[in-house]
Amino acid sequence: MKSIIKKTIVFFIFSLLLIFIVAGKSEKQQKFYSYSKDNTLRYISPIFDSIEIVKDILFAEVINEKKESEKLCLDIYTPKGDTVEKRPVILWVHGGGFTEGTKTQGYIKSLAYAFAQRGYVSVSANYRLRQNPKEDMTGTINDAMEDIMEALDWMRENNELYGINKNCIVIGGGSAGGILSTNLCYKDATIASPWDKNGLIAFVNLWGSPDKLRMDKIIDVNDPPTIFIHGTADSIVPYSNCQWISVVLDSVGVKNKVYAIEGAGHTPTENIEEIVENIAAFLYLRIKEIKD
Repeated sequence: MKSIIKKTIVFFIFSLLLIFIVAGKSEKQQKFYSYSKDNTLRYISPIFDSIEIVKDILFAEVINEKKESEKLCLDIYTPKGDTVEKRPVILWVHGGGFTEGTKTQGYIKSLAYAFAQRGYVSVSANYRLRQNPKEDMTGTINDAMEDIMEALDWMRENNELYGINKNCIVIGGGSAGGILSTNLCYKDATIASPWDKNGLIAFVNLWGSPDKLRMDKIIDVNDPPTIFIHGTADSIVPYSNCQWISVVLDSVGVKNKVYAIEGAGHTPTENIEEIVENIAAFLYLRIKEIKD
């Protein structure tokens, strides 16, 4: 009888310990990934309901392919009522094949809004386009890169006004915007072409990986950690493009993740929720690394 009681007590204590261990693990997982209103986490969860958008801020005036002066503007999305003074910022770069598209492109607005809800400052900027970009793709991409550099410099200069942490900058580019952002993020400064990478902590590549002919930059260990979002059935920008860049990043020790959307084509906006979740998780870990 005593033996049975003893076994029962031991089993009860073991079960209780097991419950505490499992509960502890569940709590940690819930704390990191939870989207519930009762247990939210900044940069992972959409914790702000209202977003303030300041539109059409002039950040540069350039000469376009027609030899005409062109004003470039950006929009800023910030969480309303936020008390944090220095926030990570994401510069979203639109697509459109270098012939069309603006800072108000549909999925760019959705992403800018979603990440402002999570406590980021989101910025969406215009850049120079061309009627026939394929006639001079090098010039097209270089002009666009210069414009995005100008937007980044403007963000650094106005960091206090908009509560931006200039040491915590992310670039996110989609399609053509991803192609030019790839060239920009892996670019190194030269005397002829100065490029300030200070504060650039990550790159979000949205179905915009160039092939080897459109990316002449040498990837090295100082380049930003990268997440690739790409449909495996993309017929415009092949999925294999992000695979080869990922392999090169691995070879030099740059952290990266390829999130493949099986069977999806170009610009898979029907998967926007899971796209946001994957980007948010990747960037959260990156921000945590920097703070730690």
